Amino acid sequence: MFVITPRAVKLNSRINVEHLRPDRMLVKYIKKISIFHSLGKISYRQKITPTPYSYLAFNLADVGVTTIDDEVFGSIEKFHFDGPKISENIFINYNGVLSRILVEFRASGFYYLFHYPPSKLINKLLNLSEISEEFINSNIASLKNSEEQVRIVEKFLIDKSYRAIPFNEAVEKAIQLFEEHSGNISISEVCGKIHLSDRHFNRTFKRIVGISPKQYSKLLQLHYIIKLMKGKNYGSFQDIAYDAKFYDHAHLNHSFKELTGFTPTEFINSDKHIALKYFTDIFDK
Repeated sequence: MFVITPRAVKLNSRINVEHLRPDRMLVKYIKKISIFHSLGKISYRQKITPTPYSYLAFNLADVGVTTIDDEVFGSIEKFHFDGPKISENIFINYNGVLSRILVEFRASGFYYLFHYPPSKLINKLLNLSEISEEFINSNIASLKNSEEQVRIVEKFLIDKSYRAIPFNEAVEKAIQLFEEHSGNISISEVCGKIHLSDRHFNRTFKRIVGISPKQYSKLLQLHYIIKLMKGKNYGSFQDIAYDAKFYDHAHLNHSFKELTGFTPTEFINSDKHIALKYFTDIFDK
């Protein structure tokens, strides 16, 4: 069984994370909605774990300063988009009160709802007003009830869904195959099942999801490993390596560090991230 160090437990316990199931009209576009609250003011530099998904963030208190590959996003608005993150060098510096609603889109959901190529958001943040002209209730932060705040967010997204781009059936089938295999399926096998050439598939998938199928599958593998760390008791990382279909522990170590900057052991014991609080498979289906 893994044991997180006391230092990590003490720091992470200052940030509460609650996951909510999206409205039934949004489940085909959104994976989950999460609410983050700090216990008072915090000063914390959070390392962000790479992800293939796009996000819509509603900061209801202080806005953290994001640094991506040494580029500082210091003037970002309270409401903004986070694109897919494929760099391991991403940090958010919090210095104040953390109160945030975070919408995590499904792999293709952001593109369908906002008609905007997520490839333009890779490793970037963009103000909501730069993509959407619709009005967001500016009084959302004054509401004390989180459920009421989330309802305002969901109403905004439901209104967007009435003008959503129709689903691309081939890409949706490919995403389903990747998810069913936790990323452990070859691109050629996926192309064979959806009856597209490699070239056509790669181009279409990247337009809708934002990253290549290969990058997507690697990040799905990473998320699966983190879920194994969180959700099951293992005697060793060798056991996780076998469960995640890696040849051995060394190959797991290499892939994990390449994506996150940590070895699995460093990750499980680190107080620099809250990924083990955020990653969950409760709403994946």
